[in-house]
Amino acid sequence: MSDTLILNADGNPLSVVPLSVISWQTAMRLTYQEKVRAVHYYDDWSVHSPGRDWDVPSIVMCTDFVKWNRVVKYNRTNILLRDMFTCQFCGDKPPVGQLTLDHVLPRIHGGKTNWTNIVTACKTCNHNKGSNKKIVPKRLPQKPNYYELCAKRMKFPITVRDKNWLTFLAWPEDKVEFKPPRKGS
Repeated sequence: MSDTLILNADGNPLSVVPLSVISWQTAMRLTYQEKVRAVHYYDDWSVHSPGRDWDVPSIVMCTDFVKWNRVVKYNRTNILLRDMFTCQFCGDKPPVGQLTLDHVLPRIHGGKTNWTNIVTACKTCNHNKGSNKKIVPKRLPQKPNYYELCAKRMKFPITVRDKNWLTFLAWPEDKVEFKPPRKGS
């Protein structure tokens, strides 16, 4: 299936984007329930029951149309990604565990916890800022759109479990690491 190309009505290649990654158990269940169709199976992985063996699907495709919600969720990971894992006050890139989220306008002064008032900060800058509303980040925060976050995410490495996934990912080759799945996980 890796050399199959999906074309649109004009005969041009259609970009296929994965909607999500699911566990192998969920893929097995949805395949059995006929809610997805297996496009590719792992070459050397099957599960066994007393009466039957099943190949484990690697890539599945929905059988019904799924409305894709492109709303960006407000969460720590997306804030860190928006700010490229960089302190917005000093510009340092400490390890992820050393980064904090800081209110531009402190809560004590009426600041809200939302996209436009939270930035990534190193622990030192966050501590030094405290509740001082006069200290502002180098770049004011804004709510990113889905495509901005995707472009930023593609600058970081990704691990794939099956080389056939590469057909469906537009990830830079130097940022892709192949790691076969552990059987039964």
